[in-house]
Amino acid sequence: MNLTTSAEKKWYAVYTKSHFERKVNTILAKKEITTFLPLRKGKARIGTSFRFTEIPLFRSYLFTYIAPYTEEYFNVLGTTGVSTIVKRGKKPCPVPSFTIESLKKLIKTMNDSYSVITGIKRGEKVIIVKGALNGCIGEMVKIDNKKCEFIVNVDILGRAVKVLIPPGYVSKL
Repeated sequence: MNLTTSAEKKWYAVYTKSHFERKVNTILAKKEITTFLPLRKGKARIGTSFRFTEIPLFRSYLFTYIAPYTEEYFNVLGTTGVSTIVKRGKKPCPVPSFTIESLKKLIKTMNDSYSVITGIKRGEKVIIVKGALNGCIGEMVKIDNKKCEFIVNVDILGRAVKVLIPPGYVSKL
């Protein structure tokens, strides 16, 4: 078995069983494994009714900060509710740190004025240069005179987070 050092830790997307994101997040926290479960306010079905609550931004996914093929890695895989760590081919595929940081900043500052979109087309890479999201890196997918649609793309999941921002807040990367 190939063991790696803690210097090689990266963010990885963990695919969970349906509706197990919070439970897996709690179990991994008890195991002292660094996780990130992005949440947003949304409508959830509870029994026969609906109520507004915090729901995962990416259903069936959360992120862990681990090194591949270490004890932590195998602890994650052995956790109840975890299906797999997202891979390309046979190797775990890391999520860039700037993507995780941009998601954290977006969730913290945008007061739920963001949405998740799927199947986005690749656009121009941009960086936000003003405002609460200053420094976030993503893609620009739509521009008009009043607003821009800024995307933080999580390529490995095939999903993205979209937020509307003023055009003057964006610069080419």
